[in-house]
Amino acid sequence: MRSGIVTRRPRLRLLPTDPLGSLAELVLRFPVRTLLLTGCALLVAAVAAVGVAGNLYHGGTTAPGAESARAERALSTSLRSGSPTVTLVATVRGGGSVDGPAAARAGALLAQRARGLPKVVEVRSYWTGRPAALRGRDGRSALVLLRVASSEATAHRDVEPLLPRLTGRHGALDVAATGPTPVGLAIERQSRQDLHRTELLAAPLTAAVLVVVFGGVVAAGLALLVGVCAVVGAAAFLSGLSHLTTVSVIALNLTTALGFALAVDFSLFMLARYREERDRFREERDPGEAVHRALVATVCSTGRTVVCSALTVIGSLAALLVFPLDMLRSVAYGGIAVVALSALLAITALPAALLLLGARIDALSVRRRRPWAAPDGGRWYRLAYGVMRRPAVVVLVLGAVLTALVLPFAGARFGTFDDRALPAGSATRQATDTVRREFDHHALSPVQVALPGLDARADAVALDGYARRLARLEHVTRVETATGTYREGRRVAAAGPGHGYASPAGVWAAVVTGVGPETAEGASVVRAVRAVSSPVPALVGGTQAWLADLGDTIRAGVVPALSLIAVVTLLLLGWCTRSVVLPLKALVLNVLSLSATFGVMVLVFQEGRLSGLLGGFTVTGVTDTVVPVLVLCVAFGLSMDYEVLLLSRTVEEHDAGASTRQAVARAVQRTAGLFTASALVVIVVMSALAASGLLLLKVVGVGLAVAVFVDATVIRLLLAPALMALLGRANWWAPALRPAAQSLVPVKR
Repeated sequence: MRSGIVTRRPRLRLLPTDPLGSLAELVLRFPVRTLLLTGCALLVAAVAAVGVAGNLYHGGTTAPGAESARAERALSTSLRSGSPTVTLVATVRGGGSVDGPAAARAGALLAQRARGLPKVVEVRSYWTGRPAALRGRDGRSALVLLRVASSEATAHRDVEPLLPRLTGRHGALDVAATGPTPVGLAIERQSRQDLHRTELLAAPLTAAVLVVVFGGVVAAGLALLVGVCAVVGAAAFLSGLSHLTTVSVIALNLTTALGFALAVDFSLFMLARYREERDRFREERDPGEAVHRALVATVCSTGRTVVCSALTVIGSLAALLVFPLDMLRSVAYGGIAVVALSALLAITALPAALLLLGARIDALSVRRRRPWAAPDGGRWYRLAYGVMRRPAVVVLVLGAVLTALVLPFAGARFGTFDDRALPAGSATRQATDTVRREFDHHALSPVQVALPGLDARADAVALDGYARRLARLEHVTRVETATGTYREGRRVAAAGPGHGYASPAGVWAAVVTGVGPETAEGASVVRAVRAVSSPVPALVGGTQAWLADLGDTIRAGVVPALSLIAVVTLLLLGWCTRSVVLPLKALVLNVLSLSATFGVMVLVFQEGRLSGLLGGFTVTGVTDTVVPVLVLCVAFGLSMDYEVLLLSRTVEEHDAGASTRQAVARAVQRTAGLFTASALVVIVVMSALAASGLLLLKVVGVGLAVAVFVDATVIRLLLAPALMALLGRANWWAPALRPAAQSLVPVKR
């Protein structure tokens, strides 16, 4: 070894059936080529990742073939009508009236300009006909409604270029935009800003944590470099995927955060084990051979743990593919890619770099490292034995505490986040607040009923009877269609000229409700509307219908997704531990941990407890329908990362002849520092995500941070050892599946 760089490659003999050992030998035989290949791939990925955020969009929560999606297509194509895509809120500057001459001239010019823009197929303005519904209660604001021929996937391309030409100062008016599409575009912009903020916050904090954990700048920098490579690879993958399918901008935020956290985790596990193995081989005469043997042993032992952990996380993320929603599927695709890349870098590029660095891995140390020592003793060892002295008491007390945290989740009211998910200072959010305060907000987001093929004149009697039945439903305040306006089952007004509810292709009706479209009550109205008999087959759409279809889609996929997670977990942990009981125990503990996390999320974000500690946000009183599924699959994978680390080391100690309690205590002593440090890294990254101005990312960040904290402390340090102590020899039950232990240490030829 010269200048800390290993130059000699000792010839070693590996078990022929050990693929990881063979991979380690190949990488360590050509370390420079391995790193050059990795560097070239990183350069290509960096080029491919440029501008990735511009190819992504907000949305992806509409299931293909859902009735709300078919209704939207029918309304926008054949019926050429429907609810507005963009709502322009025009406010008179200086406190004048919208009926003043200057405001009227500016409003007429604004509507005229809107009609001349591409893709705009319909414009309704207060200053054309002066309908009272489009005039604010204070008389200072009015609305201009635009319908744009655009889909959810193409909104950022079709609508975004129009908004700068329609908003801002227009004569005597100040104009801002809101509506489904502008809100979605604002969320896209906020997501991109929050991504940069997350990176700026997480990187230095993570670096500081890693320097303390590793005790040196070089080792910490190496782990950070692996994390950066994984993030760049994930961004490049999503960029390429966006050319093949629709990818949600949320996927970029979550995938990069997840990839960075896991890549650092895997690097932490590998580096810690390498140092341990290097200390074990410190008696070797040739330092180069000691480093080589230590690296091969590390890849064969902890590398196996990393692979098993990565496969478990991939299995959890694959459960998102069960749901036919682009947002969840794009998170799954990106997450699976970044997890696989993180594991690959940890078992290839990282060992190659360690071989070339040699003793320099300990350069720029900030504290003195203690050499490898026997695992019997130490504070983690004593903690584990203390827990296992009274395991029944620990299980009962902690089980009761976690169950108490679960209870709030029983009161979850599922809905969706609306514009209030945006920061309070957002122009789009402020425009929507004006609409909510000054106008009949619910009338702008009605339940839309498309009746293709119905003739408004020939079938007027049937349409009249149908509208009367709809008007009798609970929460319905009025129904507007081609035959008039209906309240409480009676027609109260005839349809005005140019009402727009009929076309040669059919008729549609607007069902105005008294409940918010983002609430569960809005979804119940949709189900009631769909149950009413109609003259022709009806298609029910609108925001409420979308929410109802989303809830049905999530409920239909929950059981298959949970089944997939359970099967993958049991199989992979069975392979890793060669036991039947240990995987079942891990599954039960993870379910309990995640259920407690969901309870905390309901308390904080639905009920508004501790909202001030999170920078403040608007409490909507609902839990987003998609968030629990997203948090479940991602957090389950992160939790199993620590479970695999702990269990694999427990099995290793038990195979070496230790009793169950001694194996558990030794495993805790060896791994507790690792997974608590790893959890701290994940919490730092997710806390940066929780600092987002976007409520959805804030919820996911807090949920994942809480899940990892509970798992790394209550579950792995306390409940898991206590349960294993109670189970005793039953932990290892699987006589047909448990072969004799194989040595993971290479021997000299």
